[in-house]
Amino acid sequence: MLRVNSAFRTWYFSSLVLQGNLFIDRVSLYLHSLPYTHKHNQPCASPESFKDFIITIFSKKLRWAFVLIGMIGISAYFLKLDALAWYFWHSYKTATADSRYLDLKNYQVEIDALPIPDIENASALTYNPNRNTLFTVLNKESLIIELDTKGNVIRKINVTGVSDMEGIAHIKDNRYVIADEGDNRLIEIVIDDNATHIDATNSPKIRLGINLASNKNFEGVHWDEAENRLLVVKESNPKFVMSVKGFFNAPPGQPADIEIKRLYHFEDAVKWSMRDLSSVTYYAPAKHLLLLSDQSRMIKEYNEQSKAVGALALWKGFHGLSKDVPQAEGIEIGSDKRIYIISEPNLFYVFNHKSAQH
Repeated sequence: MLRVNSAFRTWYFSSLVLQGNLFIDRVSLYLHSLPYTHKHNQPCASPESFKDFIITIFSKKLRWAFVLIGMIGISAYFLKLDALAWYFWHSYKTATADSRYLDLKNYQVEIDALPIPDIENASALTYNPNRNTLFTVLNKESLIIELDTKGNVIRKINVTGVSDMEGIAHIKDNRYVIADEGDNRLIEIVIDDNATHIDATNSPKIRLGINLASNKNFEGVHWDEAENRLLVVKESNPKFVMSVKGFFNAPPGQPADIEIKRLYHFEDAVKWSMRDLSSVTYYAPAKHLLLLSDQSRMIKEYNEQSKAVGALALWKGFHGLSKDVPQAEGIEIGSDKRIYIISEPNLFYVFNHKSAQH
């Protein structure tokens, strides 16, 4: 995943302040060029001095105003004050007594930043209810890792025929989809119970033609069994949610009726409230979408009409976290409503509702 580093952010906001100063200079030059007349044809004392005084006051005050605005903007960005505001709004304004909702505001961390030994660059997370295990991918090593629900490694599976795995989704039985961001492909694979190597070279695949020259492509995938569709999130520029139907569940021997579409009603919902999209999961009992943002350090729950109905902040001090979740890349919901998070490089988290904790 491409990251905007702190040096670039500082340069960006500094350039805004510089542009404001240039604007003030232009205004000052314009004021210098203005003609002056005397009121009632009476001479006025030192018109040039008065003009210079006005220009000086105007320039200094606006210049400091631009500097102040720039400093506030930089502070708000780094402190994620925008995400904080959205969190409190969605946590309390959209509270509901509907038992189908996850009620994210009352979730607490059970496993906090457990390091998974001997792995790095963990990205994405999916749950297989038949095995009661989780799967994640390592994008730089072409590995699939199977974990138990406590974060312990069960096995490592080498994958060939891929370039940059960023997502994985369990479909049914031993069938999975992996997202290869490097080639813009979704690849269907079979992971047998004892497999330690998979060759995806000749596996069924579909290419999504989005931002072929960029690596800000799809970051998360999830299988929605109720609608027989694969949900895909694009990270940014722009960020959006899309669905893919008709490929991964096509009847054998029949032509696939593939439908790929963007879910536009979610775009306005996430445009300003989430800085990026790093993963997605679906809560079937309520037909709700859960979106994960790494840069905002936020999970948000949306209903079918794309209205936010809950939020869970991944910051130190919130929901029992001892530290910020550094780079959340994958999210999944277990059959018992526990929420699992994987964060680069190798940190594992579990959240559970307060009422279910002992």
